[in-house]
Amino acid sequence: MRTWRKIIQPRCVGWLLGVLAANAAIASERPNILFIVSDDQVHSALGIAGDTRLQTPNLDRLAREGLRFTHAFVPLPICTPSRAAFLTGRFGSSNGVQFFGDKIHENIVTWPQTMARNGYQTAMTGKWHNVRDGDYYGFEWTGNVFIAGMGPFTDQPMIQKFGEKPQLVKGNTTELYTDTALRFLDERDRDRPFFLYVAHQAPHDPRVPVPHYTDLYDPALMPLPPNFRPVPKFDPGTLDIRDERLLPIPRPIPKLKLEIARYFGLISHLDAQIGRLLRGLEEKGLADNTIVIFCGDNGLTLGAHGFLGKQTLHEEGIRIPLIIRHPRLRGQAGQTRDALVYLHDLMPTVCEWTGTPLPEGVQGKSLVTVSEGTQPGVRDAVFGRYNERKVPLMRMIRTHRYKLIKYFKAEREELFDLENDPYEMNDLSGDPDLQQVCNELRRRLIDWLVEQDDRIALDALER
Repeated sequence: MRTWRKIIQPRCVGWLLGVLAANAAIASERPNILFIVSDDQVHSALGIAGDTRLQTPNLDRLAREGLRFTHAFVPLPICTPSRAAFLTGRFGSSNGVQFFGDKIHENIVTWPQTMARNGYQTAMTGKWHNVRDGDYYGFEWTGNVFIAGMGPFTDQPMIQKFGEKPQLVKGNTTELYTDTALRFLDERDRDRPFFLYVAHQAPHDPRVPVPHYTDLYDPALMPLPPNFRPVPKFDPGTLDIRDERLLPIPRPIPKLKLEIARYFGLISHLDAQIGRLLRGLEEKGLADNTIVIFCGDNGLTLGAHGFLGKQTLHEEGIRIPLIIRHPRLRGQAGQTRDALVYLHDLMPTVCEWTGTPLPEGVQGKSLVTVSEGTQPGVRDAVFGRYNERKVPLMRMIRTHRYKLIKYFKAEREELFDLENDPYEMNDLSGDPDLQQVCNELRRRLIDWLVEQDDRIALDALER
C-alpha cells in the first residue's frame, strides 16, 4: 500500500498542480478592467486635446500609451441617464432612465452583472446617483459610495455596502475614491480578474478645489470659450434650471473666469489622483493585464453660447473625453480615432475583449475593430435628446460634417457645418443651398425618434 501511495500521490499532486496552473493561465488571459468616470468634463478639457493651459499630465500620458477617441458622445447630457446608458449598453428610451429619479428597468442585465457572470469580481467606489441599489446592478465589492448627485468635495455621507444608511466620511472625495480603489486592489480576489468602476464627482460644481488647486490657475488669465456669448441667442427652455442660474445674465466675465479657473483646478486635482491609481496598478504588477478606460459622463458649457450648464445638444454638452489603454494594443499607442461613438459602446467593446457573452437588448456597438484600426467607424451619425422632466425641449442628429438641432419649446431649428464651423457659431438652417441637407437630416432624425418610440417628441413635431 505504501508503495502504491508513493506512486500515485506524486502523480495526483502533479496533475492537480497542472490543472491549477492551467486555470490560472486562463484567468490571466482575461484582462482586468479599470473604468474611471469624471463628472461634467467637456471633451476639450485635457491638455493633450489642445488646451495647453490645463495641466493633465497623467491623462495625457494615458492617451499617449493608449487611444483617444476624439468624437465620443452621450445621447442625453445629464448625469443619471448618461451613467445608466453605459451601465446597460442601451439608450434611455430602452433602459428607462431619461431624467433624474428614473429607474433602470428591472429585467435588464447590467454591465457589471454581465462581467460577474463571466467570473469577474466587480467593484465600485464613488458617485452612484442611480435609483436602484448597486448590489442589484451586480457590484460584489463596494466602498465609500456617494449616493447623492452633487455636494461639496469634503466630509460627505457615504455608504460602504448597498442597503446601509449613509454615514459621514471625512476627507476630500476625489482622494477618498482613489484611496478606496487602491484598497480594493489590495483586497481583491487574486483568483479572478476584476472590473473596477471608479465614479468621481469632480469637476462638477460646487467648484471648490483643495487649497493648492484653488490657486493653481489665475482667473485673470483664463480665456473665454471661442464661442462665448454674454447672453444666449434664445432660451431653449433651460435658462430657468439650477445650472444656468449659478451666474446672472449677461454673464459677468470676471465671475465666469473664476468658475473656469476653479473648474481647471478640480480637473488637475482629479488628474493627480488618477496618476496615483495608475501607479498603484504598476506597483502591484497589474498594469500589463488591465484595460484602463477614462471618460466623462457629459460635458459643460461654462460660457459657450451664453450657457453655463450641460443641458444642451451643442458639442460642449454632449461630447466628452474618452481614452482607452489596452495592453494588447501597444502598436496603436498614442493614436486618435475620430469615429462617432457613444459611451454605451463601451459595454459591448469590453465584453468582446474579455470573451464575455452579451445579454439581449444591448444597443451599443463594439469598438474593437475601430480600436485596432481595421474599421474607420461603426455608424455615420449620432443622436441626442433632452427633456426637462416630461417636457421635450430638443432633439439632434450629428454626422461627421453637419449637425441639426430641433428646439420644440423655442420653435426653431439650427444647422451647423461642423467642418467649417466647429464651434457652432453660424446657423445655416435658412441657407437655400442647404435645404436638401436639412431635409435629409430631418428625415433621419424622425426615423430615429420612431425607432426610439419617442412619442412626446414626435407629438411635438406634429404640433
